[in-house]
Amino acid sequence: MHIFPIMKAGKDKAATLTVILFFASVFRAVTAQETPPLVNYASSVYKAHNQNWDIDHDQNDIVYTANSDGLLEFDGASWKVHLLPDGQIVRTILYDEAEVNVPSGKVYNRNRQKEQRIYAGGYSEFGYWKKEPDGQLKYYSLSKKVHFASLKTEEIWHILKTPEYIYFQSFSRIYRYDGKNLTEINTSGNFMFLRYVQNRILVQVIGKGLFELKDEKFVPLKGTEGLATAIVSSVLPFSGGKLLITTTKQGLFLWQNGILSSWNIPLAEELKTNIINRALVLSQDSSLVFGTIQNGVYILSKNGSLKYRFNKETGLQNNTVLALAEDSRKQLWIGLDQGIDLIKMSSPVISYQTNDNPLGSTYAAALWHGKLYVGSNKGVFVKKWLSSEPFSPVPGLEGQTWNLKVISNQLLCGHNDGTYRIEESGITRISDINGGWVIIPIKTGNDTLLLQGAYNGLHVYKRNKQNLWTYAYAVKGVLPIPIRQIIRDHDGSFWLGHAYKGLFRVKLTPRLDSALQWKEYRAPQDLPGEFSVELGKWNNRVYVHSASRFLEPDAAGKLKPSKNLFRVEDEEPFKLRTGISQDWFKVYINRVAYYSGNKVLNLPLTLVRNSETIIPISREYYFFCLDNGYALYNRLSDKNTSETAASPMIRKVANLRNLAETFSISGKPALRSDVRSIRIMFALPVYGRHVQYKYRLKGLTDQWSEWTEQNFVEFTNLESASYRFELKTSLNNKMASYDFSIEPYWRETLFARFLLAVTLMAAFIGLIIYQEKRLARHRSKLIREQEEKLRQQRLSSERQIMQIQNEKLQSEIQNKSQQLSNVAINVVKKNEILEEIRDELKQVKAEMGQQLPNIHYQKLLHSIERNVAGKDDWVLFEQNFDEVHEQFFKRLRAICPSVSPSELRLAACLRMNLSTKEMAPVLGISIRGVEIKRYRMRKKLGLSVEANLVQYMMDI
Repeated sequence: MHIFPIMKAGKDKAATLTVILFFASVFRAVTAQETPPLVNYASSVYKAHNQNWDIDHDQNDIVYTANSDGLLEFDGASWKVHLLPDGQIVRTILYDEAEVNVPSGKVYNRNRQKEQRIYAGGYSEFGYWKKEPDGQLKYYSLSKKVHFASLKTEEIWHILKTPEYIYFQSFSRIYRYDGKNLTEINTSGNFMFLRYVQNRILVQVIGKGLFELKDEKFVPLKGTEGLATAIVSSVLPFSGGKLLITTTKQGLFLWQNGILSSWNIPLAEELKTNIINRALVLSQDSSLVFGTIQNGVYILSKNGSLKYRFNKETGLQNNTVLALAEDSRKQLWIGLDQGIDLIKMSSPVISYQTNDNPLGSTYAAALWHGKLYVGSNKGVFVKKWLSSEPFSPVPGLEGQTWNLKVISNQLLCGHNDGTYRIEESGITRISDINGGWVIIPIKTGNDTLLLQGAYNGLHVYKRNKQNLWTYAYAVKGVLPIPIRQIIRDHDGSFWLGHAYKGLFRVKLTPRLDSALQWKEYRAPQDLPGEFSVELGKWNNRVYVHSASRFLEPDAAGKLKPSKNLFRVEDEEPFKLRTGISQDWFKVYINRVAYYSGNKVLNLPLTLVRNSETIIPISREYYFFCLDNGYALYNRLSDKNTSETAASPMIRKVANLRNLAETFSISGKPALRSDVRSIRIMFALPVYGRHVQYKYRLKGLTDQWSEWTEQNFVEFTNLESASYRFELKTSLNNKMASYDFSIEPYWRETLFARFLLAVTLMAAFIGLIIYQEKRLARHRSKLIREQEEKLRQQRLSSERQIMQIQNEKLQSEIQNKSQQLSNVAINVVKKNEILEEIRDELKQVKAEMGQQLPNIHYQKLLHSIERNVAGKDDWVLFEQNFDEVHEQFFKRLRAICPSVSPSELRLAACLRMNLSTKEMAPVLGISIRGVEIKRYRMRKKLGLSVEANLVQYMMDI
C-alpha cells in the first residue's frame, strides 16, 4: 500500500522509494465522545478500488475522488468511475473553473465563459475532464500535447492551483500550466508536495528545509534547515501570520520570520507516533484536521486541544488516511486506504454511535450532578457530561430501562425489574413493581405524590420522613393493564395510554388511591384505531394521535378532530413531540423536523421505532434516543446545516433507445424527431441523508409522482411537443426544472399539418362534390328509373288501354262483322224469299194465265226484281263494311283504279270470306256469275291462278 513515495537524496534523483506502512495494534479504551455524524462509503457501495488518494468538489457540491481505478464522481445519488486513457491510477485531482473564449463565427466574443474542469494526474499522464453541455465528463490530455522526455517515467502525485498557474508535480518534476502552454521547471533534487500558503509557494526539498518557488527558481526559506531530516507532509496557515508545519514522524512546528519552533501540545507525541499524512484548516472555526497513517483523524481546536478523534473504533472504516477535503457545506471528506468517509462538521447534531457501542438502543436519559445517565436495553450507563471519558455501567441496573427522571433532586429509574433510586454510592430499590414506564409528579394540596404507569396498572409514590421517594400503594379501580402514557387534563382527570392497544380516561380521588370514574375508548365509535395510540399536550390541551389523525377531547370528553393541530394532513405519516418553550418536533420514519419559532430544521435521525423519545435534557440540549446510541442537538447553537438550501439538479438526459446518446441539460434543447423515449437522471447533492424524489412532466401530465428513492425516470412514446420536467425532494421545498422539446417528424410540422389540413379539406370538398355528383347521378338515375318506371307503367297502362280499346274495337268489329253478316244473311234470305215469291208468282201466272192481270203481274214482278239485291240493302251493307274495314275500298281503288262498283261488292264479299254460294244472292247474280266476276277481278288485279284471291283481299 502506497501513501506517497519519498525521494532519497543521491545520484539517481528520479528513483522512487516506497514507504512501507505498518500498523501497530495498540489497545485503546473505547471513549464515549459525542461527535458529529459520520457517514461511511465502502468500496462495495461506490464499486471501485479501496484506495482513495485525493478528494475535491465542484460548485454544485458534486464530489470527485482520485481512486486507484480512476476518477470517482458522486452526486449524492449515484457513483460513476471515469478512466484515464490507459487506465492508470488517478493519484491527484483538482477542480477548477477556467475562463475560455467562446467562438462565434470566425471571431471570438469578448465575453468569456467559465468552463468546469477536473484536473487529474497519474503515471506518465495528466490532463483534465471537462464538463460538457450534456453534463457528462470528457477527458482532454495535456501531457500528450507536449513531448517532455521526463514524463515517460514520472507519476503525477499532486496538483496545486495559484492565482496565475496550475502546477502538476511528481516527486522530481514540476510542470506549470497557464491555461494554454505547459512549462517544465527544472529542479535540483527530490521534493515533497507544493503548498500555497500566505501567497507563497512552498515546498520541502528532501534532505533540506523548505524552499519558496519564485517564478522558476527555488529560494530557501530561512530557519527551516532543521527540517532537513524530516518529511514535511503539510504546511498550513496559522494565527498571527505563522506557518504550521506538519511532519510525518517528527511532530508539529511553527515558523515565523525565520524562526522555527516545535508546537508542543498534549497530543504532539501521539501524532508523532501515528504519522501525520494529511492536514488542513477548517473554514468554519479554524480547527485543525490531521489525517494519520495509523489512527485515523484528529480534529483539534486552533489552540491545540482535542475536539474529536475518529478512528476505526469510533466508526471510521480504516485508520489510514490518504486524503482530506472540506466542501462548501463545511463537511469533512476523508479518503482512506479502504473506503471514503464523511464527517458532517457543520451539523448541529452530535451523536454517540460507535462500532463497539456498549449502550445499545437507548430509551431514557437524565442529567444529575454533572453526569449523563443513559437508560437502554442493556441497563443504565453514566459518564461525565460532554466529556470523552468512557461510559460506566451502573451496577445492579442491567437489563431494560424505561425511564430516568430527576424529581426533588432524586434520580429515579423505571426498570423492567422495578423502580430504583440512583445515588452516588449505588442504587436503592424502592418498588418491586415491574416495568415503570412513566412517572409524573402530582400536587395534591400541600403534598406532592408520584403517579407511575407500569406493567400492571397505576401506582403511587410518596416521600418518607427523610424526604426520600418510597412506594405507597396501587390505585384501586384501575385495571391491571400495561400503562405506558399518562397525561393530566385541565379538569384533573387522567388520560392513560395502553402499551399496545387502548385508550382510557380515569378520574381519581385527591389522594390518588382509587378511581372515581373509568372510561374506555373503543374504535371505531370513539377513535379511529385502538392500536399504537399516543397522548400528548399541545398548548396545554390534551391531544390523541390515532391512525395518523390528531384528536382533541371536548368538554364532555368526546374526541373530535383537532382544530389546532395540522388541519392539512402531511404527505407522510409522523408523530408529534413537544420540547422546551414553543419548540416542537415532527418525527418521521427516517428524519426529525425541528420547529422553533420561524426556524425549521431537518435532522437526519432515525429514532427507536414505536418508542420515539426526545428528551429536553437541559435548557441547551435535546437528547434523541437511537437504536445504536444517542444524539444531542444544541438548540442555542448558531450552527445550521446548509443541506436544506441545496437544490436538486438534472444530471443526465439520454436517449432510452441508445443510452450512449445524451443531450444538453442546460437551456431548452430540442431533441430530434426520432427521440421519443428518454431517461432523465437527477440528484440532490446532499450526503449521508435519506432522500426521496417526486417529479412530473408538464406537457404530459400535471400530476406529481409518488415519492421514490430511484434517481432516474423514463418516459416513452412522447409526442412532438414542448415539455417541462419538474423535480422535488423530501428534504426541502426547492424545485429543479428542465425544459426541452421534441422536434416533429416532417409529417408533424406546421407546414405538413397545414398541407394535411388543405389536403383533407380538398379531399373533404372533393368528397362532398363527388358525393353531390354521385347523389345527383343517383337522383338522375332514380328519376330516370322512376320516369322509366312511370313510362313503363304508362306504356303498360296505354297497352292496357289499347288492349281494352282493341278488345272494344275487336268487339265492335265483331259486332259490325256480325251485323254485316246479319245484313248479308238478311239480304240473302230476303233475296231467297223474293226469288221464291217471284218463282211462285211466275207459276201462278202460268197457271192462271190471263186471270191474273198482266199489269198487276208485271207490277209485282218488277217490285220483286227491284228488291232482289236492292240498292238500299247494299248502301247499308257498304256503310257497315266501311266502319269495319276502314278505307278498304279506297285502298283497293288505289291498287286498281278501274274496279267497278259490282267488283267492289265482290271484293267486300271476298274480304268477308263469303262463299260463292253466299255471294250470289248478295250480289244478286248466279253462282256462275260470281265465278265470272271472280275471274275478271283476278285478271284486273294481275293475280296468277295460284294466288288466293280471298287472302289477297284480306291483306289489303
